[in-house]
Amino acid sequence: MRPIFVGGCERSGTTLLGAMLGAHSNCLCVPEMKFKLDILQLCSASDHDEGEKAASLQKLVSRSKFRIWELGADLTALPLEQMSGRDLVEWAVTAYGQKVGKPAPSIWIDHTPSNIKYAWTLFHEFPDAHLAHIVRDGRAVAASLLPLDWGPNEIDHTVRYWTERLAYGFVAELRWPEKVTRIHYEDLVRDPKAALKKLCAVLAIPYEPAMCQGTGFQVPKYTAKQHALVGSPPNSARANAWEQQLTPRQIEIFESLVGDLLVSLDYPAKFGLHAKRMSRLEKILSRVREFYKKEFGNRRRNRRRKKETIPARL
Repeated sequence: MRPIFVGGCERSGTTLLGAMLGAHSNCLCVPEMKFKLDILQLCSASDHDEGEKAASLQKLVSRSKFRIWELGADLTALPLEQMSGRDLVEWAVTAYGQKVGKPAPSIWIDHTPSNIKYAWTLFHEFPDAHLAHIVRDGRAVAASLLPLDWGPNEIDHTVRYWTERLAYGFVAELRWPEKVTRIHYEDLVRDPKAALKKLCAVLAIPYEPAMCQGTGFQVPKYTAKQHALVGSPPNSARANAWEQQLTPRQIEIFESLVGDLLVSLDYPAKFGLHAKRMSRLEKILSRVREFYKKEFGNRRRNRRRKKETIPARL
């Protein structure tokens, strides 16, 4: 199986693109595979015997980021001494494919946003892989991030979050131009057919009309609320929904910090050179609110969501 990794800043449309690619008859989109780096790291260690390896892998299976897949797997039954890190990752992919009715895909898609941060590792372990770097207007990313129980919750903090992840993607594009393709979220929702045809040509797979419907991924319960639109045809109105979701002052603050970057990526600024920077008082209040939400509100909300949606330990 050949992997396609989708990466970019969280809330940039990685799941949407995964669901579109996963609708292809020869492709399987799996849930976010946040555990794959743990498996690759564990299997590359030379100081573990097979017993320690099996115990470590079984401990990994008990963690929430694996249980989200709902495989009910027992790794102790596998011939671990004969399996590489890639073998184990592909075993999980195959098991998931059997569960959802795609037991023999030729391509599998992992849409974990943080893939963009680990391009070197992924290409080293999966030399035949391709990485799709999805980019979205930072103001739209901010509007999507602010209400969530993880990530930044103040507008100036979203700027840092967005630009740091963009930097990883830009470096990957420069380092591996033949292996990394940039695609804009706005193109996917405004003209999905054209955007997907262009991407399919790069990936050397035939375009199929079903891809435009974005129905190629079954969203886990844990992220169902955050991905409520996945499975529905893309809506072009989503591209500029941030204009109503953010206040004018939030937009102005965002543009005052990275207005040139937005324009360089072909996202027109609303305030331009007139964007007023944050006052000292605004900065202090932002730090206080961010700390309070992260330490008190978000932790409680996230624990409740895990308890309600993630299967119990095996």
